Amino acid sequence: MSQQVSTLATSTPSRAGERSQTAAECEVLAAEARKYDKAVATLLQRLADAIRRGDRDEIRGYAGAVDPQATAELLVGKRSWIWGVFEVLRNVLVFAPIAVTWYGLSVAAPAYANLLTQRPEMASKPFLLLWEQGFEGAPGVLTFGAVAATDATLIVILIVLSLAVHFRADIRDVATRTRALLRESEIRGLLGHATSLATSELPETGADALLDEMAAEERRIYERAMEREQQLFNLETAVTEMREAAKTLARAAESIARKEEVRR
Repeated sequence: MSQQVSTLATSTPSRAGERSQTAAECEVLAAEARKYDKAVATLLQRLADAIRRGDRDEIRGYAGAVDPQATAELLVGKRSWIWGVFEVLRNVLVFAPIAVTWYGLSVAAPAYANLLTQRPEMASKPFLLLWEQGFEGAPGVLTFGAVAATDATLIVILIVLSLAVHFRADIRDVATRTRALLRESEIRGLLGHATSLATSELPETGADALLDEMAAEERRIYERAMEREQQLFNLETAVTEMREAAKTLARAAESIARKEEVRR
């Protein structure tokens, strides 16, 4: 961005030389984008050709069609598909403990009723105790300890997946997003300079206004980058608390499993 502002603020040897330099920068950008998206690369190449020809209408059209934010994210790098799979698993596993619990209850309730029908004297014993004992060997019944251990295991897996996804999105990807913001700033400056070439000569007031807009855009990109850095610092406390919660749940699962083994 600062390089583009400097280019506009100082005098250039000739309009043709300025067009040639800007077109060359667009071609470099197009070559880089061709690795990821041929459509975007073609658009940037056509913009470079229009700049070389000095075709004002095509320059405005192609420059307006380029999305600086999407192009910057494309060039900085794509997200691996495996993280998309992790997010889907995380979202699905939210309902898994509920499903396991209700399945265990749906099997335990009829077994409990059958046991009381056959042996009414068992009504004095607590339901949870009979459930943990398998309702005197009722077929297909998951004991209370097994249901609890399964739920705890699923919750621990859910926490681990959530930590991994949030770590990727809010900590590891912060640097990537910062690079994308800086790249977006460069692309916006290049497009703004290319658009300025679509006019024969900018009046002094017009040049000042363009410089002000570019400076304001640079400040906006910088502020966004700083805001992301602040969010990163705020997230560290939350991550620590989630890790402690995961350890607590893991200890609870181990305790339930040990009790179940002792009872058996």
